[in-house]
Amino acid sequence: MPSTTQGPASPDDANEGTSVPLMVRRRKRFVIAGVAILAVATLVGSAVVWGTTKSSSSRMPEVTELAGSLADQKLMWESCDFGPAELLPGDEATNVECATIQVPKDWLDPDPTDTWDVRVSFAQNLDVSDPEAETLFLHPGGPFPALSFSSTTQYRVPELRSSTNFLSFDQRGLGRSSTLVCEYQYDPADGPAAQPRAIGETCSDDPDFATMTTEQVAYDMDFMRHLLGIEKVSYLGYSYGTWLGSWFGKLFPNNIERMVLDSAIDGVSATYEKSWKGQDVAIDRQLRLLMMNWLARNDATFELGVEPEVIWERYFAATGPPEMADAAYLVWASTGAATLQAKPVASEFVAGVIKQLIVEGESDLTGDHIERATRVINSLGLSDETRTASLAQFPIYAHVPAQSNGLVQASYSSADDFLRCADGQWTQGQSHWDDYHSQMVELAPFTAQLKRLDAPPECAFWSTDVEMPKAIGAFPETIVLQSELDPLAPWERGQALGNTLPNTSLIAIDNEGVHGVFPYGTADVDRPVLDFLVGDADRPDSIVVPAKPLPLEEQTFEQWAPLELRGDRHDPSFTDPLFLAPTGVGSINGD
Repeated sequence: MPSTTQGPASPDDANEGTSVPLMVRRRKRFVIAGVAILAVATLVGSAVVWGTTKSSSSRMPEVTELAGSLADQKLMWESCDFGPAELLPGDEATNVECATIQVPKDWLDPDPTDTWDVRVSFAQNLDVSDPEAETLFLHPGGPFPALSFSSTTQYRVPELRSSTNFLSFDQRGLGRSSTLVCEYQYDPADGPAAQPRAIGETCSDDPDFATMTTEQVAYDMDFMRHLLGIEKVSYLGYSYGTWLGSWFGKLFPNNIERMVLDSAIDGVSATYEKSWKGQDVAIDRQLRLLMMNWLARNDATFELGVEPEVIWERYFAATGPPEMADAAYLVWASTGAATLQAKPVASEFVAGVIKQLIVEGESDLTGDHIERATRVINSLGLSDETRTASLAQFPIYAHVPAQSNGLVQASYSSADDFLRCADGQWTQGQSHWDDYHSQMVELAPFTAQLKRLDAPPECAFWSTDVEMPKAIGAFPETIVLQSELDPLAPWERGQALGNTLPNTSLIAIDNEGVHGVFPYGTADVDRPVLDFLVGDADRPDSIVVPAKPLPLEEQTFEQWAPLELRGDRHDPSFTDPLFLAPTGVGSINGD
């Protein structure tokens, strides 16, 4: 991850699949990694008009021409400097090598003497000259360092290994690639907007920060393809990686064989800002419709009652007093439980957090928020190592009242923030965000408890003239994967992308809340994706598939309203926790 900090993972098996955590800013409020949005699009027949950038052209950019002498560099492959924490248990990296490439800082005004370093990782199973070899470019989302993701993916999807090479990379601004630091100052006494205002206004003036955009990363990716000597690549991206994939597909469609965009962000019919705000709804929606229903069905285990709405009200009553609200935030943040909401395999751990916060809030015990949070964490049954790591996070998240001690000097290097901001599409100024947050506090109480609504984002003060690229030629053949109750990539945005991108099919998982679907573990989801990626089958039709049962259960229940029966909008009121979900593959009706 970037320089921001996340809580320790708990428990171990909750880390299966693509990890796309919630992030925490220096202001100690949750933001979501990996979410970005494109500008409004207009469909004209099969062509897509997306707007323009400074590099807009009727022809696809030629990176070899733009790179000049850099296009002749030779890749010097060497052993990768993966840290032990970057590899999953069982990862096999003996076929993985790394190299550092030099890219122009600014592809829109390239100078081969003014460069960034980009570190890439290549898991090679076949010679790149083999006509049967597929080369799959990968992005796990965030954006966060992804150098080991080539090894992780071939481990997690062994069915692809015999036919596929895998490439991942630390994109500019992250990990072992070139990074940036912006120095700024602010006075905490000026209120919660003081720090994001200082970051946005100061860092957006830095010309190097202006080259840290998704558009520039897309050029870097096509340059990697050139240096590998590959005519066409395929692409698998998760979360923010779907946003990057949309740019990549629009700018270089002739160089891309096929794409899978998993847990997708709408790159057609919404702005970046709209999807950011959509998360505020989606985070609460998943807790309300999935977790509360699951707790109600499993009252024998958790003893919180059999009515979802009563459990919801009981939780917010228990965590309503100021010291308990701050304690709840400390627990969710420092244990990583808010992150693990996006992984249903961790439902029992998340349920334990909810229960113990209720127990603490309803008890006669006293103490400040730190004492209360400590008691809750000590009651969760964590290993000594995980418990110690969680408590060690307290200084990062603990509430410290603002003091009038003059200007604070600080450094900023949060790539997920400056990429999101430098890509444009944000309403500027504080007043809009103050009004929006005041409206959302009652509508999204859990989001508010995670302190997402405390202050405007840096992007509200980040001035940029960046606009969306327009599509050059036909968009590549694409599959969009989307779970219905994903808290980080809202259903509405993923559905819109899957239904409006040209040459694209949507595979929707009904009653599922996971972020990062593939590989999912059922043939209904995985088989069409695998066959598509290896070139054994054309893009499938758009379908709705049933979710797997949640932990402790053998059946799947209807958490919202059936996807086959409703369109894009539906009031997320409490639902019957015992209503069984339809089985079998269906079609999506409505927009």
